[in-house]
Amino acid sequence: MLWKIRIVFSITNVIYNIFHPIWLFFHKKPPSIPPITRSIYMLSATKLAKKIREGEITSCEVVQEYITRIKEVNSFINAVVDERFLDAIIEAKNYDQQLKEGKFDIKTLEKEKPLYGVPITIKECCAVKGCSHTGCTLPRKGIKADYDAAVVVMLRNAGAIPLCVTNTPEMSGGFDSTNPLYGRTCNPYDTRYSAGGSSGGEAALLGAGGSVIGIGSDLAGSVRIPAFLNGIFGHKPTPGIIPTNGHFPFTEDKYFHKFMTFGPMARYAEDLGLLMKVMTSKCNHDLRLDVPVDLKQIKIYYRQSLDKTLGVLSMSQEIENCVLKAANHFARYNVRAEKLPIEWPVTITEVVLTGFLNIKKPPQMLLDASDLKHHKNVNVEVMKALFGLSEHTKQLLFFTITLDTHFPFTESEISHYTKHAEEIRQKLLDLLGDNGVLIYPTFRKQFLPQFVICEMMSVANCGLFNIFGFPAVHVPMGLNPNDGMPIGVQVIAAPYQDRLCLAVANELEMAFGGWVPPSISISD
Repeated sequence: MLWKIRIVFSITNVIYNIFHPIWLFFHKKPPSIPPITRSIYMLSATKLAKKIREGEITSCEVVQEYITRIKEVNSFINAVVDERFLDAIIEAKNYDQQLKEGKFDIKTLEKEKPLYGVPITIKECCAVKGCSHTGCTLPRKGIKADYDAAVVVMLRNAGAIPLCVTNTPEMSGGFDSTNPLYGRTCNPYDTRYSAGGSSGGEAALLGAGGSVIGIGSDLAGSVRIPAFLNGIFGHKPTPGIIPTNGHFPFTEDKYFHKFMTFGPMARYAEDLGLLMKVMTSKCNHDLRLDVPVDLKQIKIYYRQSLDKTLGVLSMSQEIENCVLKAANHFARYNVRAEKLPIEWPVTITEVVLTGFLNIKKPPQMLLDASDLKHHKNVNVEVMKALFGLSEHTKQLLFFTITLDTHFPFTESEISHYTKHAEEIRQKLLDLLGDNGVLIYPTFRKQFLPQFVICEMMSVANCGLFNIFGFPAVHVPMGLNPNDGMPIGVQVIAAPYQDRLCLAVANELEMAFGGWVPPSISISD
């Protein structure tokens, strides 16, 4: 155990526990976002695509409805950083005209263009031609993508229509989506709270009902943590099955690509499977996504918290209860959930943190506006930040100095913990096999953006499975009765067993309700 880290976080935890409730007391809950008043927003992308194919609704109607909803909610949550609404309407009208002219039959569309006419939103770090592609950092202000990322090409080929790109932390380097270029994204359930990061804008827009499906990216929980905070589904696929070109920031480092992947985000579990089929269409590994999962044959394991040692904030009781409820649900299939028989070491947090320090050539993060190929000195920027003179966020500086200097770990400590990680990974791999899942916390609780640094250790709940290379999905399980904020769990499987994660997510959605709108008033 690295005592210097543990002691520092123990001190910040005391400060957190004192000042968090005080801050909430003096900052009353602001007005809710506009309620959902149209039933179209309660349909999954899968159902919308079917209705469009069968002529029950036009693509143009769906696209215009979602543009309207985005305009309703974005002033409250600040999730959208650039849009292509006019182009999207034109594309939707063209799709409708093609259907009217009989260019495609229903079966062909279902098989070859399963997202035909459905709007989609995308995280700003993913290149969408004509849209902002800055990394949300000031030195790249005004830069737009002149091409589509490979994953966007696949989505377009499947018929999806991009509407906009959404906010992130600066250079996706943090767990609260705030940056000096576009500002902060707020949580749609209570705008005092963080929408998370780095796919925070995407998750907030989905949670608010301003999007039906979206694309995020995940290096250390960047899809799943915002999914948890905003009450939606978010899947981190097995690394390597979805192309990552078009992601910014970018590096050729092999560990970066081992940990980072694009992933689908949605309000409905069935849409994750649909998106995964599209996004993995070029994958050379048989993922068997069309093969039904027999829930009577799966093994269910669970663990209710990451770590209860010095410096780690405790898991909330509501989340521990969620894990247990989700695990015990499978008794209906005569599957007895078993507590994870692998004991996490007391150094599990160090194992996770040092795992990311194996990235030897991290992306250039502190860019210079006068020369975008030049990397600023992080120590100089930290000193400038102390006097409010740096144009970069403290989150990014913290992230960069850790990756660049490996502080406070030595190379021998990194080697030791990396070896330990591989031992745990192999045990978990042997345990799960091709029919086991682990139900586990995604994050410990909702947090205020002002206290994001205090939650850094909690990120290890997700980051562990980036280190291991396991697929993992966040599953929303309704709202916390104490504060009305989303709660849920993470479902993990062995590499290339993404289908198990998705099947369990579908089952838990049916059992516990999944996404719950932050405000709803259906009138039509």
